[in-house]
Amino acid sequence: MRARLLDATIDCLAASGYGNLSTNDVVRRAGVSRGALAHHFPSKTDLVVAAGQRLIDERAAEFRQRFSDMAPEDRTISKALDVLWSFFESNTFAAIVELDVAARTHRELRRSLAGTPEQIAELVRTVFLEWFPEYAERPFLEEVLRAVVAMFSGLALQAMLDDDPLGRRKSVRDLLAVVLSIPKDAALSALVAAPIR
Repeated sequence: MRARLLDATIDCLAASGYGNLSTNDVVRRAGVSRGALAHHFPSKTDLVVAAGQRLIDERAAEFRQRFSDMAPEDRTISKALDVLWSFFESNTFAAIVELDVAARTHRELRRSLAGTPEQIAELVRTVFLEWFPEYAERPFLEEVLRAVVAMFSGLALQAMLDDDPLGRRKSVRDLLAVVLSIPKDAALSALVAAPIR
C-alpha cells in the first residue's frame, strides 16, 4: 500500500509538478482510499518527502545493479557516466527537480529535503569508488564528482526544455569522460600549473 502511494506520487510529480500535485490524484492513481493515504502519510509534506527518498533509494539500487551487470572489461569511465546520466534524463529526476524547486519557498519541505543534494553526491562518490578504487587517491576527486553531478543536473534541466538536436549534451558527457580518464600524474601537473584567477 505504502509503495503504491509513493509510486503514484512520483508519477504525479513527474507529470504535473508539485504545484499541481493533488492527493486526490495520488489516491486515484494508486487505487487506494483517502483513509489509507492518511494512515501512511498524515500530511502532503510527509508524502512527498517519502516519495523523494524512495526515488533516491530506487535509483541508487538501479545504478549499482546496472553497473554490476556489466562485464568487468566494459566498466569504463564513459560507461559509468552513461549510467549516471540515465538517472538525470529520467522522469524520476524531473520529480526530484519539482521537489527541489518547491522546497525553495516551502519551509517545511526545505527542511525535510535539505540533505538530498548531499545524498546524491555521496551516492555518486561511493559507487564510483566501488568500481574505480584506483581513483581514490586522485587529487580533487570529490570536487570533480560534485562538478559532474552539478553539470548533469544543469544538462537535465536543459533537456526538459529542448530535445538537443545537435547532440551538445552528449558532447559534454564525452568531454567529462576524457577529463576523468586523464592519468593521475598528468591531472595533478595540470592542476598545479593552472593559474588561480
